[in-house]
Amino acid sequence: MDFLESAAVLLPVATGMALTIYDGNPDILTQFEQQYCFISKFQPVYTASGMMALFERGTEQLIYELVDPLGSYLIAAKAGHIWILLGPCVEEGWYEHIARTLLAELGIPEKAISLFKSYRCSLPISKKDYALKIALFLVGELDGKRMERRIKTILVGPKQDETDLVFSSEYGDVSVTNKRYSLEDAFIRSISRGETENAYKAMSGWKNVSSNLTFLSDDLGSQIAGATALRTLVRMGAKLAGLSPVRIDSISQEYAQRMRHTASKKELDYLVMHLIEQICAEIRDMQESNYCPAVRKALDYIDANLSNSVDSAKVAEVLGMDRRLLVRTFSRETGMTVKQYLAKKRCEIAAELLRNSQSSIQNIAAYVGYTDNNYFSKIFKINQGCTPQDYRRNHWPSE
Repeated sequence: MDFLESAAVLLPVATGMALTIYDGNPDILTQFEQQYCFISKFQPVYTASGMMALFERGTEQLIYELVDPLGSYLIAAKAGHIWILLGPCVEEGWYEHIARTLLAELGIPEKAISLFKSYRCSLPISKKDYALKIALFLVGELDGKRMERRIKTILVGPKQDETDLVFSSEYGDVSVTNKRYSLEDAFIRSISRGETENAYKAMSGWKNVSSNLTFLSDDLGSQIAGATALRTLVRMGAKLAGLSPVRIDSISQEYAQRMRHTASKKELDYLVMHLIEQICAEIRDMQESNYCPAVRKALDYIDANLSNSVDSAKVAEVLGMDRRLLVRTFSRETGMTVKQYLAKKRCEIAAELLRNSQSSIQNIAAYVGYTDNNYFSKIFKINQGCTPQDYRRNHWPSE
């Protein structure tokens, strides 16, 4: 079972396809039906009773490729007492004219088109041949016998004894969609105000009403996609607050990388919470400062380009602002020129490196943007009160 548990976590991350493992627990089939059966009349094999009927007559010698009238497919295979279900999936993306023609042929009214789109776009796109190869690999690893298995394609027909079209409540309740978007707005507003706790509450509510969406299902790959969606909302809130795009992008890139390579849902939740905390803290700091938006953006740009050649003309150009106006405003609000602020920040970073690393003073000077050691020592002494050599000796006393 260790192999299956690992596959259930890793396969959705690697392929986007859901892997369901049925070991006799009827709740698994009930959950499968609730999540994947859109119209039971046309997808009887996605119902709990339809699955049980397949399992009762199914054999280990076959891999079942089940294709429903709505254009999705499911791969089912047996290994010992276990059935594995790969999918459902679709082979192509959404094309409204094709979907409308399909619904008309099946006698499904136009009013269902938006519900059908929500359902179909929640399914991953994958070619059947690829899914079948994965299924063959899985059952081969499980049974260990490497038996020859034939592929049996079953074109699932509609249930003749079912005349009413009953759509899944997971996709048919418009109020759920409205509530989800309302909570998204509340989340963005909370971020824009730096309100961490309110952002958590809105996020929790959003996840609850969005639980049917593929990117919020239980597999890790979908969870990562959900975290990516939340990261986008965080960026929108931060932008609305007036936080510098440079600063937003710097923080967002860091968390994007860590989220893509997370190893567990627990770690992913931790990263999402800390992203919200950090962005909200940045926004509160910005709101509590006395700097106007232009000066705040100038400071953020300088902070992000400390080792580059930065002057007031470059900052004004980036901000789309008159240079003389920027110089006056910046000096009035910070008490420094752009050049003085740049030197102060460079020397703060240099001091940190002198305290915490054994890098040469020449390398540290180059790192913060000074190619002339003598000039660096002069600027450092103005800002820190002593030369780099003395500063390091004071913090690294000889034993």
